[in-house]
Amino acid sequence: MSSTSRERMIASAAVLFGAQGIEATSFPEILAASGAPRGSIYYHFPKGKRQLVEDALRWTTAQLLRFQREGPLHRPEEVLDRFVMFFRRSVVVSHCRAGCPVAAVAASHYGGEAALAALVRSTFRSWITVLTRQLRKVGVPSERARMLATTTLASVEGALILCRAEGSVAPLDAVRREVRELVHAPKSPRKRRSRALSRARPGV
Repeated sequence: MSSTSRERMIASAAVLFGAQGIEATSFPEILAASGAPRGSIYYHFPKGKRQLVEDALRWTTAQLLRFQREGPLHRPEEVLDRFVMFFRRSVVVSHCRAGCPVAAVAASHYGGEAALAALVRSTFRSWITVLTRQLRKVGVPSERARMLATTTLASVEGALILCRAEGSVAPLDAVRREVRELVHAPKSPRKRRSRALSRARPGV
């Protein structure tokens, strides 16, 4: 049994987990989608479904980070746009059935297990960290970069649910437009007023 069949199973599991949830996805479905031999499951994943879930999350991260790092990113909006496009592409190909396998784990009973809950957290944090670093490289201050990265991830995860509900990619397109606008949004009046008062105080 080749490592290729294992990789196909992991990729198929990640797609199915995102589209229909962890509990609703069976081993026979994963085998059928991947074209792997029937005896592959416990040969490659002796610890069962839990091991496959963990590998599917790691595979998803590897795919996302590879895609995120491929394109030329010279402006903040290009960084965020590329992140959104990774998920948009999956939604279009799946006819609006695709979801995020990481979110699917968090929403399942597996998300209550300490080790898997920690993996979900570290996965999302790794995505935020990469976006933050890329934003900093194109001139966004550290604190704002992390805020933009977190807001983008949270918006994308919500939009994926809406895309499935609406049967349309429009929610992701809305997120794509809004995060691009957010990059160039002026500082809030409260912050500007606070800074003006600080400058006006003697000795400040």
